[in-house]
Amino acid sequence: MTVDIAHPANGQSIRGVPRSGRWRRLGGEAWRLLAALTAGVLLFIVNFGLSVESGLAPDDLRTGGILLADLVLGLVAVLLIPLRRRAPVVVGTLVAVVAGFSTLAVPAALLMLVSVATRRRWQEIAVVSSGVIASSVVVEMTGATLLPSADPLSELGLFVPLLVAVLAVAIAIGISIGGRRELVASLRERAQLSRREQALRESRAREHERTRIAQEMHDALGHRLSLVAMHAAALRYRTDLTSAETRSAVDLVHDNSRCALQELREVLAVLREHPDDASSPLPTLADLDDLVAQHPDASLQVDVDTAGIPVTVSRHAFRIVQECLTNARKHAPGRRVCVALSGEVGKTLCISVSNELLEAMASTSGGGFGLIGIDERARTVGGSARAHVDGGAHIVEVELPWT
Repeated sequence: MTVDIAHPANGQSIRGVPRSGRWRRLGGEAWRLLAALTAGVLLFIVNFGLSVESGLAPDDLRTGGILLADLVLGLVAVLLIPLRRRAPVVVGTLVAVVAGFSTLAVPAALLMLVSVATRRRWQEIAVVSSGVIASSVVVEMTGATLLPSADPLSELGLFVPLLVAVLAVAIAIGISIGGRRELVASLRERAQLSRREQALRESRAREHERTRIAQEMHDALGHRLSLVAMHAAALRYRTDLTSAETRSAVDLVHDNSRCALQELREVLAVLREHPDDASSPLPTLADLDDLVAQHPDASLQVDVDTAGIPVTVSRHAFRIVQECLTNARKHAPGRRVCVALSGEVGKTLCISVSNELLEAMASTSGGGFGLIGIDERARTVGGSARAHVDGGAHIVEVELPWT
């Protein structure tokens, strides 16, 4: 697993549902309509065939009227399916009542019941279910079927329990789908909230680094620039100065300007300097042995001569190692830490800091603020940094240009 330390840019749509999502929704609606219509036609054919085998006269006027009403009502029920999102209870109840008079509408009614059940509101489920049962009872009792029963009460005694069982299965499926949708929506909302919080924390961390830069610039440059301003004013208003005094003042302005420029370059390299360290000399790789000695679980391996490395790069490298050791001590206390310096003199300096992970930390990650500081230090001088987990160890690898 590799984690890029640099902050990624995440593009998001601001126009609502993307076009691909709308096409996907239209495709889903078309699939539901086709499935309900196909199942309804098959059920209609089976019902008609069984009725003919039981003695139904196909050419009878009554039979033709019932079949025509079945087809018309069934098509109306299927066409009402796309409207279920706008008025689920009204449309669901209407289709449920129609299903009692039309076998073609039965699959559409079951689909509507599943859709209403996804809302997980028992009053709505009861209304739609009652509509199916009530219309079926009315049709059976009035004999508005292809083959009216001589004993409708006996038929209902067998039919109603079967109908209730089918409706219960549809309701269970709908409730399950609704629960899954709520879970997915909740997880998506939590993920979005987590990303926003993480972005806010990173923004605050970077703002904190900028504040430290401003403080460092103020402390380091204020003295030099005040001297430059004072001597420049003296040169402007003092006309009685000798040539030697003038040269001395110019030299002071020149020297302090050059020192201020050098300190400005050094200050820009310092991102995580503590205020109480501002008055002390900034440490370099020459102080690395003392730094590692402060960490009893750390070891140092140097495979490159760092004597000729520029001071700015050396200070960067020291702070990067210091941040890595701090992170290791914070997230994996008591675990072994290996610090290695390598590279090619005059070209690159490579820093590798690895520490063993705690078992509880092997599959998790922290806020990443220390890694942000490491990355910004590296990028300040044109380098790069990355962090990854390999074989139960967390490894930070940094490459800095020699000059």
